[in-house]
Parts: sequence; structure tokens; C-alpha cells
Amino acid sequence: MIKLNIEKLLEKNNKSMYWLAENTDITYAAIYKIAKGNTEGIQFHTLEEIMLALDINDFNEIFKFIDDKDQQ
Repeated sequence: MIKLNIEKLLEKNNKSMYWLAENTDITYAAIYKIAKGNTEGIQFHTLEEIMLALDINDFNEIFKFIDDKDQQ
């Protein structure tokens, strides 16, 4: 399973989901769903906006891989 580290990155940068929504073309509701893992997918454009706002240029910073076997 692939998860996004948005909440950790926001915390690390002392930013909020509201700040991220204000600094992208993404609604707060969408940011919240993405950050909480309540979405089935993410468009490249959305991912790009998040990465630009958080000044991330390495995908390894935003993605986290969790082996489904480890969750059982």
C-alpha cells in the first residue's frame, strides 16, 4: 500500500492543511481526504501542486510504502 506523508511534511514545516489549500488550487476538503488517506488515487497535477507548495523535489519524501503483510 502506498501512502502520502502530507501530514508529517506539514508538521515538519509548521504548516497546516488550511495553509496547503490556500497555497494550491486544491480545496481544503480534498487536501484533508488526501492527507488522511481517504482517497483511491491522486492526479499528477494535484501531486505536483502539493510538492511545489511544500518545496519537495524528491518523490521519496512524500510517498511511504507499507507492505500489506505487515499490517496484519
